[in-house]
Amino acid sequence: MFIKTIAVKYSRKFNLGDFNSAELSVDMWASITEGEDEDACTMILQDKCREAVRNEYLKLIKKQPPTTLFKVNGDEIPEFVPEGGIE
Repeated sequence: MFIKTIAVKYSRKFNLGDFNSAELSVDMWASITEGEDEDACTMILQDKCREAVRNEYLKLIKKQPPTTLFKVNGDEIPEFVPEGGIE
């Protein structure tokens, strides 16, 4: 069976003390071609997800702003966008 896309999700909850916690998660997808090693691609995606969560945790404890999550029409949207899109 040929697998076209591999998806990995990594989530971790960190205790910040004083009854505070933060849950950080990341999803990554990769399109692969026939003949590529699916297990190797999965392991690479898992490592990248863990690294991304680790980097965001370090930013959190150092009080740095989080990484911008996405771009819309080439413009970075750093704040939450409510359901229904951008006005």
